[in-house]
Amino acid sequence: MDKWAAKLSQDALLVLTGLPRGSEFGFDGRLWVLDRFSGVKFLPAGLHFFVFSAAPTSSSSSLPTTDPASTAQGVGARHALLRFFRKSERVVLEWDNAREELKRGPAAGSSTRRRRTTRQAHADVARDTVISEEYLQSLDKSLAAYPADELRDQWAALAGFVTEDTLARVVGLDEQACATCDALVGSSQDEAGAVQGGSSARRTWGKAREDEPEVGEVVDEEGEDGAAAPADSGLLEFVRFDDKRSWPGGAVGADLTRWSKDKSWQLSRVVEEQLGGDPKELLAELQLAFVLFTLVHNYSSLSTYKALFALVCRASTLARPSSRRDAASPYTRDLPADSALPLFASFLSTFLAQVDFLDESFFATQLPSLEQHLDEAVAGVWREVVKRWDAVAKLTTAKFGWDLGVIRGSRAKYLSASGRSKRDEDEVDLEDLEEGEDAPVVLDDDALHDLY
Repeated sequence: MDKWAAKLSQDALLVLTGLPRGSEFGFDGRLWVLDRFSGVKFLPAGLHFFVFSAAPTSSSSSLPTTDPASTAQGVGARHALLRFFRKSERVVLEWDNAREELKRGPAAGSSTRRRRTTRQAHADVARDTVISEEYLQSLDKSLAAYPADELRDQWAALAGFVTEDTLARVVGLDEQACATCDALVGSSQDEAGAVQGGSSARRTWGKAREDEPEVGEVVDEEGEDGAAAPADSGLLEFVRFDDKRSWPGGAVGADLTRWSKDKSWQLSRVVEEQLGGDPKELLAELQLAFVLFTLVHNYSSLSTYKALFALVCRASTLARPSSRRDAASPYTRDLPADSALPLFASFLSTFLAQVDFLDESFFATQLPSLEQHLDEAVAGVWREVVKRWDAVAKLTTAKFGWDLGVIRGSRAKYLSASGRSKRDEDEVDLEDLEEGEDAPVVLDDDALHDLY
């Protein structure tokens, strides 16, 4: 067996035929315009995200782009294919350009039902596809090689919490364990789906034209004959909650006011009642919503991302140790006793990866309104974190002379190898704050308690 065959036998393979020349295709955050293309080889085991927009059959070429948020002229709506690949697994799919959908294999029969649990999906998955080595060699020049060294870390940071259970629950899996959706599919978190339990209107992506709204309603989810949608209507089944009504049922007065601003109670209920008590699944849905709206341009996923982002950032009580929470409210005992620090730390790591992924012009050219929403949301629970760190920085400076390099607004690193932090030219050293309102002060126990 030569090196090519040995490598091919170790890694997974996706054969995807039928996309015309000039179509867009990408995987795990990268995007290209196709010339000759038959699939992707050398796929590492794990989750992979494929996105494509088919060019009209008559189209011969299109200008290339490296911007994952842009769409070339003349291509159709973006489609997504998400799948967990096993080692050496081979999957063969074909695009039907006339119907603008993936052709379904004979094992699918006439059913279009999507499996909402991995147990259902695995029971229906056909045996691995057998492909001859001669056929693969004939395709080799049109198979894109997966650049594992370039994408492994970035893709893991963007989608590391997403599991196969996440895909089955939110998107649904077909007879080949593939999760598929497009830019137009609605979400259960849309206003109509979350509040009324009905189907949501499909929406389109794009920056608003002058004097026009950013989003236009184009297709109704009901069938052409006006009949109600089936039980599995094809919506993205993200967790459902009304962020405008986050207080417990029966709450009045101070409790109603508190829990309408502080989303800790609502976040706890969502995790406990809809995600089996696993906060990692909440982060998984946040990651999935992000890649769907940035790569597929699915507007409903953008709405979900904004709601989930704000839900975490405004859960200020969860940022406190359970011993420091206000026991006066009867609803505080509904909050998890375990520390929420892992949730917030993982959230920050996820957000860092997402910000790093976005192009510098993303907010200006794509979604200027999202920038304001995120900026307002991050100011929530993180005030509590900053207050605690300020207390630590001031107290350790006063008692032990430590210079942690962190005061409110500082961008200096916490510590350097020498115990001192290098500062930017516009930053103030603690030694220069001996007088005035910014001078370090010694805090007694009562003052320190107030900061919590």
